[in-house]
Order: sequence, then structure tokens, then C-alpha cells
Amino acid sequence: MANITFIIGNGLDIAFDLNTEYRDFYSYVERMSLHSDNRIYKAIQGSPDSWADFELALGQYTRYIDKLADKEKKKESIALHEELEEIRDDLAEYIADQADKHFISDSSRVTIDGFYSELVYGQKDKITSILRRTTNQFDFITLNYTNTLERVVTNSQASLSNNGIIRGPILHIHGDLSENMTLGVSNESQLSESMSGAEKDDLIKPSLIYSMNDGRIEVMENMLRASSVVVLFGTSMGETDEYIWEKLVDWLKQSPDRYVIIHQYDEAYSDNVKRSSRKQKIFTNSVRDKLLLHAGVDGDVMEVLRGRIFVIFNSKNVFKIS
Repeated sequence: MANITFIIGNGLDIAFDLNTEYRDFYSYVERMSLHSDNRIYKAIQGSPDSWADFELALGQYTRYIDKLADKEKKKESIALHEELEEIRDDLAEYIADQADKHFISDSSRVTIDGFYSELVYGQKDKITSILRRTTNQFDFITLNYTNTLERVVTNSQASLSNNGIIRGPILHIHGDLSENMTLGVSNESQLSESMSGAEKDDLIKPSLIYSMNDGRIEVMENMLRASSVVVLFGTSMGETDEYIWEKLVDWLKQSPDRYVIIHQYDEAYSDNVKRSSRKQKIFTNSVRDKLLLHAGVDGDVMEVLRGRIFVIFNSKNVFKIS
């Protein structure tokens, strides 16, 4: 069986006009005057642009603890978590409200070949040769908290089955709006050096998820291990999910018959870029290298792995959106 694993980011919600970007959430918080004493909110209001990536900015914000007296650091770390819990609850309610306002029609679905149909020449041949070998299964890892992906995949069930594709599981690696909603950074280097114990670990996403002992990361690793192709859609490949990109690149290294397809949205990718081989190479390598550098890859290994990372810009073919 050839498994295709999709790693889905916030771009799916945005494709369905679901307003889940942090800057819109901040506007909502300000309009509603939520938790006016919350110091994280105050920091956001003082410099909203610097909080565009909330989790990365949160990690940087914690460094104020380094300046405190030792006897205050533990107490302040606990207080920070309490304020973050308020934000988590507000964010969950905001996203749920947005999801209720946006209708996803029954014809919105995963397309059968949209994830690779825009590849060129030999790239497409490599993917189709894998898909011809045996039965295919689509698995899903989502970084989102919403059920948008579940709704779209459920709509796709009949179409997938009719085309001989098995619908695999959907894994919410960071939890969802009702359970285990996980906010944080990827590793301790992105946090205050003064934090320790559970207060530090519970702000590091993989540490917190492992401590939950519910098998989420192990399931993700098993899904990757079984995959021949991994497709990224709507992901920023940001620093706070670095632990995922490290696992993905480790998976890619282990076999020359594994491929990553990245669907990248970039307003600067224009007809002028497509006309130029040199410009296309620059755009494509910048996307490939963002993934590889997050995983600590450089030199000759980077050149080898670049050849098995395919990039498609501004596609509308992965999901049928009606």
C-alpha cells in the first residue's frame, strides 16, 4: 500500500474564508475588552505587529522573567501560564464562532490527484509511479484546532472509495477546540532561560504532548514511517513547529524513494517568475531550504534532499472549494 500523508496548516481554514489569523483574533479581543488585566494581551496591544506569529512572540515575551529576582521567577512562570489559559479559552471561543459562521458545502472535498497534478515533467512521473504500484491511502496530520478538515474529508469519502483510495485517520497533533489544545514553542531555546520544570516543559509543544502520554507524536511518527509521499498544504513551516519539520526531514533522508510536495502560497510568484527558469529556481529553493534549514540540514545533504522536495505555488487543486 502506498500511503500519502497530508500535513495541513492554517491555510486550509483561510481557503474556506474561516478567519483564524491571530491579527483578527487580537482585533476581536480589543473590541470585546476581554481580560483587560492580562499582561500578555497588554503586550500584544502595545506592539501587535510583533505578535503576528503568536507562539514565537510568546516565547520571546517570556524572557522578561530572566530579569526578575530568583525568588520571583517560579511565581511569575505560574502566573504567565494562568494568563495564557485565558487566551487559550478566548481563542477557542473565537475560532468556534468563526467556524459556525462559515458554511462548507457538501461538494467541498479532497481532490484525487490535485496534490500532484501541477507537477512538471519527471516530478509527476515519480509520483504517479508510486501511486500505480498498489492501493493508495490518504492519511492526515493537521496543525489546526478546527474540524474543517474533518468536514472536507467526510465529503470526500465516496469519491475516494470510488477511486480505490482508502481514507486514513486524521490526527490533530496539537489538539482541537474541545480537547488538548496545545500552544507553545518547539524547543527550550525559544523560551526564557529562567523557566524550569513543568512551567518550562508545558510551553514546549512536543514536551507537553509527550507528557500527556496519549500517543499523538508516536501516531504521527508511524504515519510518516508508512508514507511514500508527504504533502504540505497551508503550513508556514515556522520555528514553533520545528520538531515536526525535523521528523519530516529525517523521514525523507531514510529512503531515496520518498518525496515531499509543498504547496506554497506566495503573492510574489507571478507570470514573470514562471517565465524565468532562474527566478523559478530561486523561489523554489527558498521554500525547500526553509524546510531543510529548520531541520538543521546543509551542505551536500541539502543538495540531495532538494531533489526530492517538489514545490507547487498558489494551487487551487488540492481541495475542491465550492
